[in-house]
Amino acid sequence: MKFGIFGNSAKSSVTATLRKLSKYFNKNKIEYFISKDIFLSGNEISGSRYFSNKYIVKNSDVIISLGGDGTFLNTARIVGNSGIPILGVNLGGLGFLSEILPDETIKFLDEIKAGDFEACERTVLKITLPDNKVLHGLNDIVLDREKSIRLIDVEIFYNDEYVGRFLADGAIVSTPTGSTAYSLSAGGPVVTLMSKVMLLTPICPHSLNIRPIIFPDDGTIKLRVRQNISARLTADGQKVAVIKSPAEIKISKAGHTIKTIKRKGQTYFATLNTKLFWTAERWRN
Repeated sequence: MKFGIFGNSAKSSVTATLRKLSKYFNKNKIEYFISKDIFLSGNEISGSRYFSNKYIVKNSDVIISLGGDGTFLNTARIVGNSGIPILGVNLGGLGFLSEILPDETIKFLDEIKAGDFEACERTVLKITLPDNKVLHGLNDIVLDREKSIRLIDVEIFYNDEYVGRFLADGAIVSTPTGSTAYSLSAGGPVVTLMSKVMLLTPICPHSLNIRPIIFPDDGTIKLRVRQNISARLTADGQKVAVIKSPAEIKISKAGHTIKTIKRKGQTYFATLNTKLFWTAERWRN
């Protein structure tokens, strides 16, 4: 089994975690590949060398992401449709995607070697722009106005059927994975990972009657921006495209998923209880 390593070089704990991983892999004679970005950012490991993203994806069986959920999303974009599972090591804050803590990493790598883990497939969104260019998002796609805090006027269609129209700061279309991210902050529901749906959550709509909508993910959501403005589309908070409107944007399920590695028996509801402090005893204390 070969491992590729990506990470956020801005995290102070990356170096210590990278050295620990390198020592483990060398001791167990496991081949591993460190990405150029973290290797050349003060994380040089004696006896190791760096590799290009393309080489790592082509030659790895498992990808390790060192950082927070933002780093995981960036790693997922690099992995793309290769089907390589990603192990997220949480060096950040909340860690919905990067669940393994640094001190747990070596023990869990032993479990991975023994095949004692589970792989979870997560839906990816595909957004088709008016010029037929495509963006992908594991968490969400956000539509808003570029360089303006004024409202955006949006019509919603699902499989070409008119759904409704709203004025808002913007709109979030998210996967079940992204339901605990920006969409949750904007008033959207928590959706279990096994649900085959897409969520549309308006951002601060100028109406008390507009609420988040859940659509089956085997169809296409179409957002029509009515004004003559510059509209911005952001995938996972990282990839940005600006379009001139009036224009239509199509959002559907991508043809590939992202595989994430988790402990056997670790359930989504257990994660929610831990990350969102749903356990009543926490509040009593």
